[in-house]
Amino acid sequence: MMFSEQFFDLLLDFGDDWRVNQVSVNSLTEEVDVTIEFISKVAEDPDTLEGCPIYDHAPIRRWRHLDTMQYKTFINSRVPRVKGSDGKIKTISVPWSDKHERHTYLFERLAIDVLKSTKNQTKSSELLRCGFGVINRIIHNAVNRGILLRYNTP
Repeated sequence: MMFSEQFFDLLLDFGDDWRVNQVSVNSLTEEVDVTIEFISKVAEDPDTLEGCPIYDHAPIRRWRHLDTMQYKTFINSRVPRVKGSDGKIKTISVPWSDKHERHTYLFERLAIDVLKSTKNQTKSSELLRCGFGVINRIIHNAVNRGILLRYNTP
């Protein structure tokens, strides 16, 4: 599997600052783990959007992504932290997920499509092979975003 890192790097396309540095496959659990690293020396402060040097990296996090064939796929990364001009240490934003979520934007979009088709949270969680709580949280987040859009649009 020499091409696997390049293959996933091409498909994921998280931008020039991110690179796939490892892909591991566990045939027993039917899981693919794709490890992503931030390769730039400078990152955006999530509050001020100013460029700041990398301070350190947060502990590794794992996000559920779209399946690779029949295998569940996860994005893993030690997300960089920056020291802003205010002296505070902050974890940068990642291009594949919201700050506190444990799944990617693409997984969330798929989950919403499956929910719209099944109209059933239990069936959706079974089809996506994730917990009921994950599906329930996705629904609540989507509804809250919709409400914000409705009332914040002129």
